Amino acid sequence: MNRRLSAARSAALAAVATLLLGACTGSGGDTEAAPAAHPVFSAPPARQVFLALRHTQETGGAALRQTVTFTAGRTTAVQTVTGRVDFAGARGEASSDWRIDPGFPATARDTILGDLVALETGAARGRYTVDTRAIHYRAGSAGYWLRYEGDIEPLWGVDSVSHLRGTESAVGGTLLEVLSGVRPKAGGGTVPGGGRTYRADFPLAHALALFPGDLVQELAPIPLFAGSPGAPVPVSVEVDGEGRIVRAGADLAAALPSSEESALAEVTGLRVELTLSDFGPPAPAVGTAPDGRVLDAARSVVPLYEAAAGSCVDLDTGMRHRSLVARVPCEGRHDARITGRHDLDGAYPGPDAALDRAERACADVKSPGNWRAWSTPSEWRDRGKGWVTCFRLS
Repeated sequence: MNRRLSAARSAALAAVATLLLGACTGSGGDTEAAPAAHPVFSAPPARQVFLALRHTQETGGAALRQTVTFTAGRTTAVQTVTGRVDFAGARGEASSDWRIDPGFPATARDTILGDLVALETGAARGRYTVDTRAIHYRAGSAGYWLRYEGDIEPLWGVDSVSHLRGTESAVGGTLLEVLSGVRPKAGGGTVPGGGRTYRADFPLAHALALFPGDLVQELAPIPLFAGSPGAPVPVSVEVDGEGRIVRAGADLAAALPSSEESALAEVTGLRVELTLSDFGPPAPAVGTAPDGRVLDAARSVVPLYEAAAGSCVDLDTGMRHRSLVARVPCEGRHDARITGRHDLDGAYPGPDAALDRAERACADVKSPGNWRAWSTPSEWRDRGKGWVTCFRLS
């Protein structure tokens, strides 16, 4: 009797199991798997841009293109940066090219491109490679690279190269540097392919990472240096269906100075646009050192007043500073040859007297191709005396 009851109970349990299995299977008998969580869109909307940045980095690498547009009236100054970044290897390479419309305000142009002595266009073109150890910079017309590493400050307080190295990407100065701190206002708008768009903002202070140090001094309102985050900067972000950032744009008009005495007083608009593509490990690989001749910037980049008479120099060091030059052999191509260097003793005499003393020290400077450069008031005061360097353009 007990055996019959046990058999009946086993049959009943088997029937129940069959019913449960049937309820969990489709018509073909296969178990329906729950949909996988999306790496970005499954998260709360407020975290999706941050997670998209991280997912983009996890792809291994990408090609980038960024434009920075300064607008003055109907004219523009546009910087285009193109390059490749290896997120996994923490290295990258890029080139920078400026296009300046005729009629763009000259003072603003010189400030944007950097004040390079005797070069009207400033640093209009250059290339650079970046890794965790060094930044290699190559001026548009140079046949060599300058290697910057360690403490990059050939003049006290002057460093306009370090911004080329980023924290979110090896190639610095792009909108990737600010996206981890954006505050989404709206998101989830769909685009073809299953992607989404977002409207957000970030504190103005974060935008300072996009520009070289000397230009930041012209752009940043004083409250930023007192710890104020500044006005919010509107930004739009597009993420593709796989959760990768493919486009970002920011209106940085709030960063423009309001003072009529600013070198950028005539600039009324400032916008940055970034696109990313070709995700995955870069092929060919991004090298850790550039090809061609490399000069150690610690030895080659010097203040102009340290260049000896008879030596030859190039004027674009990547530092965007008129008092810095790169010493190069006179046998090869060079921007200028130093024809004389003179100390100007005594306290700073004022702008007119300083000009007069510089002209007398470089007596032949008015001949075609001859130039002179002398101390600024602050340089004169810091050294306790002035200097003037006479040179002839090649």
